[in-house]
Amino acid sequence: MQIEYTGRHIEVTPDLRKYTEKRLEKLRRVLRDSCSLHVILEAEKHRRIAELTLKWRDHTLVGIEETTDSRSSINGALDKLERQAVRLLQGRWTKKRRPGPTAAVRLNVMQSAWDHLEPRAVIKTERVPIKPLSMEEAIETLEADSCELVIFRNMETERVNVVYRRRDGNFVVVEPEET
Repeated sequence: MQIEYTGRHIEVTPDLRKYTEKRLEKLRRVLRDSCSLHVILEAEKHRRIAELTLKWRDHTLVGIEETTDSRSSINGALDKLERQAVRLLQGRWTKKRRPGPTAAVRLNVMQSAWDHLEPRAVIKTERVPIKPLSMEEAIETLEADSCELVIFRNMETERVNVVYRRRDGNFVVVEPEET
């Protein structure tokens, strides 16, 4: 981590530098990657202002704190930076990466070949809408309609599933494999 210090009407002593770097350990663990930090310490009458600007990847985080003591100003500004960094990373951790919803699927019905010499051909093509359903609703739809199969988006797993009825009357659910 590259750290740059600027003092305005105050001398940035090695003790303040060491204190700031010691307090940065938690932020280093959270961010892991290399980043740059600009620490501006300012003194105005009885106020001590610490402004920390952190540049990490394509984000800029800023923490400003104003107290009567330089160390407590650094503490407050670093606490604000840590909260911002954790909030930024939680957004990345909790974002669910799922494929976009598919509105419809093309279903091809193939001609059965009685003769091994005759090639198979597509008899009919239709677009089947994919609706979000639970497993029970999909089976009810299959029983109510005279269709041979139901293609649906499972509301529990958010994945596309297929339900069809076998010749013996039992239902078969086809689910994609988790990768």
